[in-house]
Amino acid sequence: MKSLIGRFPFFPAARAKTLEAPSSPASASAREWPTPVLRWVGPNKNIALRSLDWEHDADFICGWQRETYAINFPDFKLSLEFSGAFRHDLRRAFLDGNHALWMLDDPASDPCGFIWVVLCTNSWTNERYGYVNNLFIESSHRGQHLGEDLLEHAAGWFRSRKVEKLRLTVTGSNTSAVRLYERAGFIVERLEMERGL
Repeated sequence: MKSLIGRFPFFPAARAKTLEAPSSPASASAREWPTPVLRWVGPNKNIALRSLDWEHDADFICGWQRETYAINFPDFKLSLEFSGAFRHDLRRAFLDGNHALWMLDDPASDPCGFIWVVLCTNSWTNERYGYVNNLFIESSHRGQHLGEDLLEHAAGWFRSRKVEKLRLTVTGSNTSAVRLYERAGFIVERLEMERGL
């Protein structure tokens, strides 16, 4: 397969770059990162926030979907069809400039979270808005405000594109996610309602 570098403006120009985390007792050594580190986040500023690298990260993201969907949809059963469709959609998003995907990487372990956002346009009103399509933090890294760091990074990406609103959908029973979004400044604008038949 031909390299995508240069064909798409959002594809990282450098596939790997050695960066050193800010000096801390836990991590003082350099590491090869799959894509350039954009900035350091987390309570000790030792978690790398970087763009998604398809070959390195796709399996992590797909592996997290069982938990993501099970939390929000109690009857969810992960199937081969769902997994294949999700990977296909993720790949298309990776190649589409209206989508952005960022990873969180812990120097002491593996990727520990990600966010997938989409630049949308309402076909009736032509309103442009940002949408959080998927956000996940590994259980061992929750409670460190990493989700808020991802949301703030996404907000900056949208602001740079003159987008003024960021939206998302969350299942009401997912109370930890609801609290995260409220801390990040989201409010309820519309209610999706449902009844059994």
